[in-house]
Amino acid sequence: MYERLRRGGSAAFDPDIAYAGMLYDDIGRDVLAATHREYLDIGQRYGLPMVAGTPTWHSNAARVAKSAHVGETINADACDFMKALRESYGPEAAPILIAGVTGPFGDGYKPEEAPGTAAAIDLHSPQIAELAEAGIDFFRVQTLPSVAEARGIAKVLASTGLPYVLSFVIRRDGCVLDGTPLDLAINAIDDETQIPPASYAVNCVHTSVFSSAYEMIHDRNATAAERVLGIDANTSAKTPEELDGLSEIDTEAPDDFGRNVSALHENFGIAYLGGCCGSSTEHIAALAAQCVSRREVSG
Repeated sequence: MYERLRRGGSAAFDPDIAYAGMLYDDIGRDVLAATHREYLDIGQRYGLPMVAGTPTWHSNAARVAKSAHVGETINADACDFMKALRESYGPEAAPILIAGVTGPFGDGYKPEEAPGTAAAIDLHSPQIAELAEAGIDFFRVQTLPSVAEARGIAKVLASTGLPYVLSFVIRRDGCVLDGTPLDLAINAIDDETQIPPASYAVNCVHTSVFSSAYEMIHDRNATAAERVLGIDANTSAKTPEELDGLSEIDTEAPDDFGRNVSALHENFGIAYLGGCCGSSTEHIAALAAQCVSRREVSG
């Protein structure tokens, strides 16, 4: 969603808070709603439950303070926007869960920009409190490049009492971008957090990268590997360094994407399946079709 809207040319896409800025522009708001509907309609067409994330990945307090919309209740407004979209489908719709989305303080591809654990607690607390109060179903923290920052975020999220998912960017060797093996990160966060994450996830990597990493992690620590239940997959197998600042989207055919992502459920039990950079509604529709087809075949 972020990459698609960033490249869409909307004047309301704010340099500091990204697509959250579109909430405060009539045309931008319509575009944001229509884009969300394209994806949510797929879930309704195939009878699949879907997660709808608030457009707040870059809406931490520091970014909001620098934005053109300082003073607005951005996180609450974003949640209200998503709840209205969900309600428009009516009470008989396939389930739609609203995730309060947060992201890293810095660039998701640059762990050197991430704050330490103590600083992360201070930096992320205001946004997390706003989203919790606004009435989300659960938290989803995406594109985490640093385990130290994730540990701080987890401590704040645990205090809300709401379920939450931490999603990391990893390499083919099974390590988070800061070099920490993902299984060690999972063990540390689970052990030191009063209420651990409901599960863990990976985003912004290709299915081939995820598969290699998951097998490696599972061989080392099956228990930790089985805590990973979600992926938002890129359509490109390029590394974060190769993707960073790429002028053109590197992508794969929707049918290939659908087969590759849905196979992760069959091969590894990954339950939450979605798309990240490069994916379009065609990719998600192909994924939904594969999920339904596999479900019908399995019984």
